[in-house]
Amino acid sequence: MRLLFLFISSCILFIGISNKLCASTISVSISAEQAAQDVKILKSALNELHPALTKYRTQTELDTAFSQFEKRGKAARTSGEMYLAATEMAAAIRCGHTWTNVLNQENGSKITLLDSNNKLPFTLMLIDNRWLVLASADDAVNAGDEILTINGIKAEAMVAQMMPYLRADGSSDGKRLQQLNHNRGDYSQMDIVWPLLSPPKEGRYALEVRQASGKKIAVNIQATTLADREKILNAKGIKPVSEQWTFEIKDNTGILKLPTFSFWNSEFDWASFIDNSFAELRAKNISNLIIDIRLNEGGDGAIGGKILSHLLNKPVQFTSDQSTSAYERAPYKLAKYLDTWDYSFFDRTGQVEKITTGTASGKFRFLPNYKKIQTIEPVTNPYTGRTFILISAENSSATFQFALLSKQNAAATLVGQKTGGNMRGLNGGQLAWVVLPNSGVSVDIPLLASTYLSTTPDTSVEPDIKVQPNFKAQAAGRDLEMEKVSELIRK
Repeated sequence: MRLLFLFISSCILFIGISNKLCASTISVSISAEQAAQDVKILKSALNELHPALTKYRTQTELDTAFSQFEKRGKAARTSGEMYLAATEMAAAIRCGHTWTNVLNQENGSKITLLDSNNKLPFTLMLIDNRWLVLASADDAVNAGDEILTINGIKAEAMVAQMMPYLRADGSSDGKRLQQLNHNRGDYSQMDIVWPLLSPPKEGRYALEVRQASGKKIAVNIQATTLADREKILNAKGIKPVSEQWTFEIKDNTGILKLPTFSFWNSEFDWASFIDNSFAELRAKNISNLIIDIRLNEGGDGAIGGKILSHLLNKPVQFTSDQSTSAYERAPYKLAKYLDTWDYSFFDRTGQVEKITTGTASGKFRFLPNYKKIQTIEPVTNPYTGRTFILISAENSSATFQFALLSKQNAAATLVGQKTGGNMRGLNGGQLAWVVLPNSGVSVDIPLLASTYLSTTPDTSVEPDIKVQPNFKAQAAGRDLEMEKVSELIRK
């Protein structure tokens, strides 16, 4: 019988016949046997299902990562410890779509990560290894302050501790660091991983803070929950990051802000929004367009194609070849631990052939996706003004592809920082997640990989015009990328 009881890291107070939980971390306890079973399942799932384990790592590096995971995972006695071990293992593959997705965690793992009273009571942004406070639910810390140390650990050391747990494709370290920020739609890893690595002491965090005035102070603040922090921030009028699309026209410049390309199960008509925005640009003869995707990780690749159809003056063809698979049929022994949105992903009978040469030799070619040619047809009256696309390291999936196609076809001027993603192509298209039965820890695994040559560089898309983030400017509320585009437009 599975052992499911709550491990309380702080205390239980009894008042009359009721008890009050005052724990910094809530975690499901697991036995040595259960930990070993979870380790065995995850190792098997990655080796049997992942199509590109060695795209960015040598076999020796991969063997070392698995050995480390086996040692650390078997020693785990709580869901939180197993989560850290699995997160480190997934990140070691250096694939942006292989990760311990918070939304797919189950049972004790989800409780540990989202409900524990171990969160910092403020939100942060990392700029040049410096922590800028964006908003705070504790009056001892204010927006614009800089956090110099947490629990005695300096900012640079904190980043070094977090790096082994952050996901990205290949060498895209900028994408890894983006996951520490709170100014994005996804969870910050400062709320998920950091409290497990450096939990509050007796429910409190010791901080060294540099205030906006320059004065340094030491404060000791109460840890909180995600829900309580959000409630206090909402009461102050500070809302969570919105993923709503917006379009406006200012001074002969249209501004499209697109924080996401993910609209699964949404009724939002993104195609009409794009068409209507460009129709207004043409009707009003607007000379300049800024498309802001800096906070957009990706989603539906068709959205980028739709935008490009309004920017191109001739058809563009490109090859989409996410066709490498690790299997013909997923092993039956893993079936009860796997989940996805389409179970046909696990049976490719009659749809694959063995690969005998190249970087994917020994794997299978998924024929429906092999060397698929896609065409973007321009609309009847494309937009003829100047277009600028604001990019960042956050762009790592469909927005990486959008930035790449825009640059390759001179459809726009890219302004900002190097994207995430990778020229060797992305793993994904079809995804599954393996749920470890004892800890509830879940790991997303891509089931298809893009083909690439051994000579393909491990890099991403460079901007045409680079704008380096600046701590002082961000603290002052300046938008350096927008300022740069305004300068270009004036010239």
